[in-house]
Parts: sequence; C-alpha cells; structure tokens
Amino acid sequence: MRDRSIQHGSPETNVLNPVQERIDLLVSLVLRFGVLVAATIGAIGLVLFFVRGPQPGDPQTLHELLTLQSGVLKTSPQAILTGLVHGQPDDIMRLGLLVLILTPTARVALTLVLFILERDVVFVSIALAVLIILVLGLAGIVGG
Repeated sequence: MRDRSIQHGSPETNVLNPVQERIDLLVSLVLRFGVLVAATIGAIGLVLFFVRGPQPGDPQTLHELLTLQSGVLKTSPQAILTGLVHGQPDDIMRLGLLVLILTPTARVALTLVLFILERDVVFVSIALAVLIILVLGLAGIVGG
C-alpha cells in the first residue's frame, strides 16, 4: 500500500495514521492467515497420503503425487469437492494449493475495498484492474 505517513516535528519522524496502521495490520493478517490455512490443509493431505497409503488409481509414491505421473490432474471444483468428500489426499493437497493461490487475490480484493472506503479513485482503478486480471487468470481466460 502507498505511504500515507504524516510528518510530525522533524522531517526524519514519520508516524503512520492509526487508521492506516489498522489497515496494514488487516492486510498482513489476511496474508498470514491464508498461508497458514493453505499449509495446514496441504499438511493434512500429505499426512493422510502416508497414513492411508496408496489406493488403486491414486498416485502410488510421493514422487508420482508431486510430479502428477499417476494420470490426469483433476482441477474442476466438482472433481476436487468429490475427492474431498471421499478423503482423497491429493485433492486435499489441491485444496491447499487453491487456498494458497487465492490468498494474494483476497489481499487485492481487501485492498480494493479499503481504497473504496477511502474514496481514492486512482488506487480503486488500479486495484480493480489487478483483481480483474487475477480472476480472469484463475478462470483460465487470460494468461497461458
């Protein structure tokens, strides 16, 4: 986020506005929480892979799991949801990756809301453009 420091006294003293401090804290909490949740979900999937052991049609080794040598990668929401319901470790780990990918997107969305509340048209426009590009990229419409 941009520097909105307020000068008090000498030019060397920069004190953040209390509202800006809360905004910065909220944004950092979103990033930390997202990464922590993603790591936890991924770890649950990995532990389940080792505890349950390979099932027919699943990756048979950790190497196969990590390099996707076991077959087709299921990425549709319905395929992942079905795998989650059945306790498939690879689908649990995919959910963790999805949460990790969505974490910065959530940060951009939060930043957009904060700029809207501040009525900062320039930064609202920039954040909105970035969010649109991220969503289109996640949907597979742009990028490659």
